[in-house]
Amino acid sequence: MINVCMIVHQYYYRDPRVRRYAEALADAGARVDVLCPRDPSQSFTRKRSGIRVFAIPINRGYGGRWSYVLEYGLALILFTARMLALSARNRYQVIHVHSPPDILMFAALIPKIFGAKVILDIHDPMPEFYMSKYDDHMDSILAWFMKLQEKVSSGLASVIITANSNFKENLLKRGAPADKITVVNNVADPKIFSRARYRQRRRQDDHFKLIYPGTIAPRYGLDIAIRALPLLVEEIPHLRLVIIGPQVDYADELATLAEELGVSDFVQFRPVLPVDEVPRQLIQADIGIYPALSNPHTDIATPTKVLEYAVMGIPIVASRLKVLQDLFTDSAILFFDPGSVNQFARCVLELYANPGRRDELVRNADRVYVHKHSWTNERSKYFDLLNRLLAPRFNLADVKMEGGGDSQRSGDNRASA
Repeated sequence: MINVCMIVHQYYYRDPRVRRYAEALADAGARVDVLCPRDPSQSFTRKRSGIRVFAIPINRGYGGRWSYVLEYGLALILFTARMLALSARNRYQVIHVHSPPDILMFAALIPKIFGAKVILDIHDPMPEFYMSKYDDHMDSILAWFMKLQEKVSSGLASVIITANSNFKENLLKRGAPADKITVVNNVADPKIFSRARYRQRRRQDDHFKLIYPGTIAPRYGLDIAIRALPLLVEEIPHLRLVIIGPQVDYADELATLAEELGVSDFVQFRPVLPVDEVPRQLIQADIGIYPALSNPHTDIATPTKVLEYAVMGIPIVASRLKVLQDLFTDSAILFFDPGSVNQFARCVLELYANPGRRDELVRNADRVYVHKHSWTNERSKYFDLLNRLLAPRFNLADVKMEGGGDSQRSGDNRASA
């Protein structure tokens, strides 16, 4: 039996990428331990054969840059201590470290010395992520430090996984060897995001709903959607903008903005949900929105919520960003220039007035994205990588997923972000 440990500074039940990896390994007969922060909304009573979740006594923070530094430093200490105790008992063959932060690689350093293979999985590149988050520039001291810790962590890793080809290109520019990097693309989890399963659960009501489930932060342009509401409600008096995510200070700022603009009655803020509950909310929406601003991170980071919209068959209105133009086309997403309130409003009004146009966007998104991307292919790349790392002692057989796989070949299939 192969013993694998995953380290992730995110709540396990809210992270579909980590869950896909863990469940695929368990399906193939591996035993998987997951180290993650204690989720205040979860009791960790869920059980799944082959997977154990160990909660570290630290919460995720949403504060300023120095609060992140302190949080990551404490996380490294706590993850390292728990890793040493577990690895002494379990002799992990593979330790899969999920970034950010990259420095969690150091929690796996001693097991690596004793023979464990260590994977650094870069969900988000920290230099671009933090420049975006704190509106800094790429030649600042903070950016230099982020590049340094990325370089050191990448050097310690046996192999590196990135979430898309844009991330790989940036790593190559910063000196990482090409033969060390494997791209395992973000895709929607077909076990969770099933258009066929949820389509019949759509409630018929009078509201025309826009939805955004995800991080609530200035870089995601949610103020653009709220500023557009005075223009929209004149034509769509039954409009609802549903924003689902952590109730951070910026959510309060958005609520204040809505009140100042006189559109509070048209906005609903809902708390963050387990990923399993997201498709139930998406299927009730008429349009999925992604009004992110353009910056070094959002231009290249795959917004999984947009993928989820596509798989669930929801028409998409989104900022014109490089990563979305790479994945989709103008025929599959109704794009607007980042930051443009008027263009965003025109896109929503166009789709409200023309149901046929909404159906056309869904069909085209199926053709250009949904039918071409699947977790089956990405899982095979992951297993191939593990088999190369573990050969000749171990071999993971790729197995069919529960529920008949994740083929997304018909209009009855789905998407997630």
